[in-house]
Amino acid sequence: MNRRKLLRLLVLSPFLVFGQQSVAHTPYRQWKVMRQRFLLIHSYKTDLKTDVLADRIVDSLAIMLPDAKARVARARNAQRVGSLITTGQAMVAVMSVKDAVNLYRGTSQFKGLNTGMIRTLLRNKEFVLVASAEFPMEHAWLVTSALMHESNPVLDIPESSADAPIPMHSGALAYANGETFEAVKKNGEM
Repeated sequence: MNRRKLLRLLVLSPFLVFGQQSVAHTPYRQWKVMRQRFLLIHSYKTDLKTDVLADRIVDSLAIMLPDAKARVARARNAQRVGSLITTGQAMVAVMSVKDAVNLYRGTSQFKGLNTGMIRTLLRNKEFVLVASAEFPMEHAWLVTSALMHESNPVLDIPESSADAPIPMHSGALAYANGETFEAVKKNGEM
């Protein structure tokens, strides 16, 4: 047997023995570990302002909430971020208000996604920090509290949650209503 054929056979043997499935799931497992170890703040490359804001949020959380180990996760576009949040693969993201409203309503590029799966944590005129509806209440309270204790916050609590196009997350709402973390944690355990 030719050395090249033998070498090729040795290189390909793991794929032949274990099949493609063992290789195909490796990145998914790595992302799953990343999501468990770090609070990933998603942004998207088609609007670089989301990335700048996500970096600022991560910097604030590093000071105010270091145990969260916040990191920015950059997606290629808003549709990808929407897909990640609505499938439970992402928990928190910075989006333009327009994109977030379209995601919540399932309009524009977000048609076909599981709509209504996001909640507002904080926002300003241009951007909203959204969280999955499944983001734990106490985590939402902690993130909101940490970002509101910043000396010059770039995001704020929406003034009227009743008129908001995207409902507030229950943890952010609890913070806005002055509930303590202990009360929120107790409420979340019930």
